[in-house]
Amino acid sequence: MGLFDFLKVTVKDEKKAAPRRPNPPGGPTNVIEFDGKSFPLAGVSHKGFVATGFDGSLIPSQTARITVRIDDACGKFTFAATVTIEEVKGGSVSGAWNMLPPEVETTIRKYLQIRKQKTGK
Repeated sequence: MGLFDFLKVTVKDEKKAAPRRPNPPGGPTNVIEFDGKSFPLAGVSHKGFVATGFDGSLIPSQTARITVRIDDACGKFTFAATVTIEEVKGGSVSGAWNMLPPEVETTIRKYLQIRKQKTGK
């Protein structure tokens, strides 16, 4: 027995975040990411976002730091933002941007304009 054997501590391995999957063969990946989790975007605008498949890890009125990844036929960009969670309901979450830099807001508006031209939505 060594002098410092009493200091041995067993540390449980923490679950590592799953590696980021490439775009699925059938289409694009538009997601929000935080705390090593990602959720598909149902919609994004210059005011906020809606994501689906949500696990309830955020609550209304909570402030969170997220990363938004847009990668589809209408645009490809990524940005980090601070949001206020507005509603968590039925597996979806909506949030409002606290402050967006002007260039990010311009990029989102341009993306929405291109998307409307291509899809009519």
